Amino acid sequence: MWQVTAVAETEPVSANPDDDAADDPAIWYNETNPEASLILGSDKKKGLDVFSLDGKRLKTFEVGRINNVDLRQGLPWDSLTIDIVGGSNRSTNGMTFWSVSGDTSFLRPLGNFPTSMPDVYGFCMYKSPKNGMAYAFVNSKTGKVEQWRLRMDGDSLKIDLVRSLQLVGQVEGMVADDSLSTLFVGVEDEGVYVFDAEENGSTEGKFLEDSGMNNPQIKADIEGLAIYYAAGEQGYLIVSSQGNYSYAIFERSGNYRYLGSFEIKDGSIDGVEETDGLEVSHHSFGAMYPSGVFICQDGYNYEGETKVAQNFKMVKWEDIEQGLKQGVLSK
Repeated sequence: MWQVTAVAETEPVSANPDDDAADDPAIWYNETNPEASLILGSDKKKGLDVFSLDGKRLKTFEVGRINNVDLRQGLPWDSLTIDIVGGSNRSTNGMTFWSVSGDTSFLRPLGNFPTSMPDVYGFCMYKSPKNGMAYAFVNSKTGKVEQWRLRMDGDSLKIDLVRSLQLVGQVEGMVADDSLSTLFVGVEDEGVYVFDAEENGSTEGKFLEDSGMNNPQIKADIEGLAIYYAAGEQGYLIVSSQGNYSYAIFERSGNYRYLGSFEIKDGSIDGVEETDGLEVSHHSFGAMYPSGVFICQDGYNYEGETKVAQNFKMVKWEDIEQGLKQGVLSK
């Protein structure tokens, strides 16, 4: 299996070393100053942390048990555009949203919105290439997925339930492809399903055969999902295979062909085990991440021999891409 090492890590979340606290990261890309981009990390015990690219914690928003977090940039708001961050909030059984600001407050609250489900869990966002509107997908452990349309009403954010999907089994990780209008949903002990992401799309999903337990390189649970965008329909779907501490890579279109897997081993920074959430970006963030960055939650975080609270690890995309180019990822 192709091996890489982390080049940076965030400060640990504010939790006990044995707590399952950190979960899912998102990346806000600063278009005017990429090196000032932000990492947003959910803390299932407290709320949402904001980190700089070098991993320093800048601010914590104590709003409840944020499980998954995602964002979309350049959304229309009257004659302006806005960047919106959202997360599933298990304390309120709803979704909490912020806008990204340009000052030291970093995020500004847009509100918390209840869902009709008994226990919210996974979350992702989607911007439709067909109608330009933004959506939030949220799911529960019952296998139900709700799709909510976001709309701006004056200075307020409003959301409307537009569609529901139903899967069998426990779901969590989700990611939407904004270019190809697809939604990927992970079923923890089964694999990944793909759906039409449009609000008027089919409610029938297609199972990605090589994402299941028949693939010897994938071990339950299926957890975080992310998309690395490339030109046209090229690029990759990346899936956390939590049971063997690895990450499976698939083509993001066509037959979603399985390309191989990689793992993050010990280096100058400790390796990664039992990843929940992950994120990847194709943007250049300057000298440290010229071709993009992969960020994931570390289930067992160590400083030397000492176990500390969980955190998020950062890997240069070109280190992962090298395995793809050389064809040495395990298959």
